[in-house]
Amino acid sequence: MESTCSQTGEIRRLRERCAALERELDSFRHSQKKRLDIADQVHRSLLPTPIRHDRIWVDVRYVPVEEIGGDYCQVRFPDSATCYITICDVMGHGTASALLATRISSEVRYGILYRMEPADLVQSLQRFMVEHFQRAELFLTFFAARIDFDRREITWSGAGHPGPLLLSQGGAPQQFNSQNMPLGLDLPDAPAMRQDTAPVRPGDRLFFFTDGLYEVADARGGQLGMDGFRKRAQSTMDDDLFDVADRVFREIRQYQHGQDTDDQTLVVAEIR
Repeated sequence: MESTCSQTGEIRRLRERCAALERELDSFRHSQKKRLDIADQVHRSLLPTPIRHDRIWVDVRYVPVEEIGGDYCQVRFPDSATCYITICDVMGHGTASALLATRISSEVRYGILYRMEPADLVQSLQRFMVEHFQRAELFLTFFAARIDFDRREITWSGAGHPGPLLLSQGGAPQQFNSQNMPLGLDLPDAPAMRQDTAPVRPGDRLFFFTDGLYEVADARGGQLGMDGFRKRAQSTMDDDLFDVADRVFREIRQYQHGQDTDDQTLVVAEIR
């Protein structure tokens, strides 16, 4: 009898201990969720809101694969005749990637303030990455575009990032491919960063995006790919610009089987 009472008491103490641990775990989860929610708010505050400028309209969609992600973009007007659109994809997910994306955002904003050439902007980020994050083995792809409304031209420099699409009514899509390696790789004798320029006209649309949008797969494992993404982008040319992003994401979801495996960011712009 004494042994049975002892066992009953031990079981009760174990249950009480388990209940206490469960309460501690719930408290920890709540605390972590609150921190992640704040981090997500900070990260999303860096993203541009819809823009209806006299010379350009811009809309943005961002879907992280985790609570916070490593994609970032921004749209800046250093003067009334110039617009910079930049987009970045830190390799990886979660808090570390989001923190680096936030840091990159401030560096890019500084460069735009001083109207740096896109290639110089890419070069300055490469120096920043090598100096501060080489040991952390953090890498990113990046794309910087400067649109000159008076000259009606776009100048761009990309670092391993998927090149944006230029779509025109009645014309074949163009893609402005990256000319440089991803950032963070300390390569000896690396060549100077390159940039290129192309004309744009009123009515042209630009699609900036991260690879999470076209690397989705269907039920048989077939990727949407750039061709599939390009066709879906081209099919929206008659839509109002501010309906385009929702339609593209909707059609990608219809194609996709299973959960997202990467962050997804889309910036659509129309020259006015």
